Amino acid sequence: MTKINPPWWQSAIGYQIYPRSFQDTNHDGIGDLQGIIKRLPYLKWLGIDFIWLNPIYTSPNVDNGYDIADFQNIASEYGTLSDFKTLIAAAHKQDIRVIMDLVVNHTSNQHAWFKAAKTSRNNPYHDFYIWQPNHNHQPPNNWTNFTGDSVWTYNQATDEWYFHLFAPEQPDLNWENPSVQTEIINMITWWSEQNIDGFRLDALSHLKKVSFETPQPTGEHQFDIFANNLGIEKFLKRLHDTFQSLHLMTVGEAGGVHADTARNWTGPQGFIDMIFELEHQSRQSEVPPRADINHLLSSLTTWEKQLNSQGWLGIYLENHDQPRSLTVYGENNPVAAKSLATLLLTLRGTPFIYQGEELGMTNMPFTSPDQIDDLPTYHDFQRFKSAGIATDLALKKATSWSRDNARTPMQWTKFGFSDNAEDSKKTWLVTNPNTTKRNYQEDRENPDSILNYYRRLIHLRRDDDTLKSGDFKLITMEKTNILVFTRNSTDSQRLIVINLSDAPQTISLPEQLLNKGWQPLIATINPIPEISQSIHLQPFQSIIWYN
Repeated sequence: MTKINPPWWQSAIGYQIYPRSFQDTNHDGIGDLQGIIKRLPYLKWLGIDFIWLNPIYTSPNVDNGYDIADFQNIASEYGTLSDFKTLIAAAHKQDIRVIMDLVVNHTSNQHAWFKAAKTSRNNPYHDFYIWQPNHNHQPPNNWTNFTGDSVWTYNQATDEWYFHLFAPEQPDLNWENPSVQTEIINMITWWSEQNIDGFRLDALSHLKKVSFETPQPTGEHQFDIFANNLGIEKFLKRLHDTFQSLHLMTVGEAGGVHADTARNWTGPQGFIDMIFELEHQSRQSEVPPRADINHLLSSLTTWEKQLNSQGWLGIYLENHDQPRSLTVYGENNPVAAKSLATLLLTLRGTPFIYQGEELGMTNMPFTSPDQIDDLPTYHDFQRFKSAGIATDLALKKATSWSRDNARTPMQWTKFGFSDNAEDSKKTWLVTNPNTTKRNYQEDRENPDSILNYYRRLIHLRRDDDTLKSGDFKLITMEKTNILVFTRNSTDSQRLIVINLSDAPQTISLPEQLLNKGWQPLIATINPIPEISQSIHLQPFQSIIWYN
């Protein structure tokens, strides 16, 4: 029987780059494309197969580039289209693929389409967006969007309201209009001609709208009305057919899609190659910021079981919208960082490392509201202050879960992502002061560093077919903050035990896992206990065995 090779992305390890914070090479305090080019040898050394770039398109940056004003141009602060082509060629020379972030649910209100659309109801671009007539100067309905405001904004020139699930500066595209679909397809084709390898698709589950007469739910299901609506399949199929014909990999952010329906999105009959789930995210406490570890583990295992042989998951613990995982799950303990790495790199799916995660970067200890860049964070700070909360506590409450925590400059040296102390004082966002002690330059030389543990584990996974493609089987989650599972192929198994607790733990293994000739592969802490009915684990100790 001929063995069918799996697609490249099923055995790959991804690395998410937030370009604004990755590497500054022109001394303006903002990361740039030349900075990414400069660090490609590092990514090759680490063992990365592809990079995902957050938006680098021309944008007013109301929403950090997710408000796109020109789909086919590069924001000047990052460089030029020529720089981008150089990046693609240089990455491919290192055998590193490049995928871009793409938003097709909405554009910026500064996009040429919307500028034309808002001038007249008769403009050819008017129906590129979603409009409702004005009655009594009231919004068409009482729906609220993801920012907590009305989904409607009034446009005086046409005496209409336009629809936006996000900020007013991000009007939603009308996917019912075939011309919109054609323009998007043409744009995707153009990027394919620039030799990119795929797309991460933002807000993909929101393309289909329901009737505006539908009442909006309340509570935790408030936004269900905006996601995964009946009829979205025809839009997703057209996108899927385009991506397939161009041989582009796709990973979709699909809020509102749950584990039991995800196989409709990914897998043999799905619309995208893999999916990012959002359900593992949680908040257990605000100050200090702590997430529910058991919820993390149970959510991930639920998705693993549902998509086992039925689809493919993009695995992540951090991204540009979440605080640092080591802070919320590991109390900034370096050993916990290694256990989190073990979790990330042993599950079935394609792991995505977020820049600095491999260094154990932590949340930023903000000391002044002037250090805040994220607008919702600043609004929270003002709200807490108005409620009579003292300034210091208001700042901690507002910033503990802020997106700014993930966006501080990459810690390459004691100067962060800058070349010298002077440049490090004028970065677009403040650099975490612990860069003087935790940075790439220092950690590469330390064999016991978080960085070198990541590298060993990455290369271990790259060389291990069972970890790359073996089935997932949950063994137990009976103990708080502990996960035990196996990865299984035809002729071998891997046993993974992960302790995300800050206390010693003892676990019991089922009889069928004993006497199987287990040998240790890697561990966060030595010594490694022998396999027996009971295994005693140190705080944050995680171990991989093979047979």
